[in-house]
Amino acid sequence: MKTTRKKLTLLSIILVLAFSLCGCGLFDSRAKVYSRYTISLLDINYKNISKDYMTLTGVSQKDAEAVYVDNMDYQAHNLMNYYGVKEVDDGTILSEFYYLAQSIFANAKYEVTDVKKDKETDSYTLELTVYPLDTLETSYDDIVSYIEDFNTKVDDGNYNNTTEVEYETEFAEDIIDILKKTAENPGYMDPVVLEIPIQPSDDYYYITDEDFLKIDRNILYIRENPATTDTESTENQEADTTEAAQ
Repeated sequence: MKTTRKKLTLLSIILVLAFSLCGCGLFDSRAKVYSRYTISLLDINYKNISKDYMTLTGVSQKDAEAVYVDNMDYQAHNLMNYYGVKEVDDGTILSEFYYLAQSIFANAKYEVTDVKKDKETDSYTLELTVYPLDTLETSYDDIVSYIEDFNTKVDDGNYNNTTEVEYETEFAEDIIDILKKTAENPGYMDPVVLEIPIQPSDDYYYITDEDFLKIDRNILYIRENPATTDTESTENQEADTTEAAQ
């Protein structure tokens, strides 16, 4: 099998999901209801805590769980993309990253720290404080070191006689093992304060998918420019050599 070297890539949005449903008005103050709704929305997406979300949106238990399952599938694909893991088997690798995503995001931390009302427009904006998980950052050096060692074995031809499934599975499982160690003992980066407008619509309210994705990007801390070992530099050198020869 022709093998390729591994590298980290920027974590990017792979698919767009409808992360939220509209909430409906209750008897509590609007500021309290909006705060409850936002926290319930995050709780169902990251922790599978559904009671308040079901109360505020009127969805069934099945539909609430579907929100969680969709988000964990989304997060699993993002993690695989970030670490350059390919889905080449019968779904086993994806399943393992799904369970890894569950263990990581179960520790998501956030709180509404203020609610601001614009008296002129009667609109509300929540101040949401997010404490980004440091799981990927804590394991960063170990991951990079592992990828460098893995690429050395690739260069030495250690995987020339393995199947693609065997090759990708070994890489994926070793990455997962490293991440599990930090996921079990979560820590947090400096808090990030986000302004989240509540979008009213008659008797209903919601936050936009764009604002939800803004929150999502801060739940788990990720370096904007991850090291990619020497893969890119090697490829660039080869390209420069080719151009020079021409």
